[in-house]
Amino acid sequence: MQTLAEGDTIVVTLTPGEEIVASLLQVAAAHDIRGGSLAGLGSTSEVEIAFFNPEKKEYVPRVFTEPMEVGNLVGNFSRMDDEYHVHCHVTVSGQELIAFTGHLNRGIVGTACEIYIRKLPRAITREKDAAAGFNPLKLK
Repeated sequence: MQTLAEGDTIVVTLTPGEEIVASLLQVAAAHDIRGGSLAGLGSTSEVEIAFFNPEKKEYVPRVFTEPMEVGNLVGNFSRMDDEYHVHCHVTVSGQELIAFTGHLNRGIVGTACEIYIRKLPRAITREKDAAAGFNPLKLK
């Protein structure tokens, strides 16, 4: 992983074999990103995405073990339970160019992954919401 910080922007490049979500959490800790947004693209050699089922209040995962293009990676940074938190959604497609999208649980970089982060000057927090079944942002 390489990073370049300039003002409120951090550019991240990931190399084959690195895990996207874990890498973003490392960047958050290294640059104290307590609130912010991210956008990226690249490819994966393996990816797990999930659909949130609102009736069951649970994520339904699906794993792809073939090479996939990352056409869109978006997300945000926040704090939850005094820890850095990253929430990402991704759109991926294989050789057939059929897109799949959902919550990014885990993604192993295939050839590369390039991410731009915009860091906010203040913390954004998440709080557990058992009734909703997920942890929404709480803006204060």
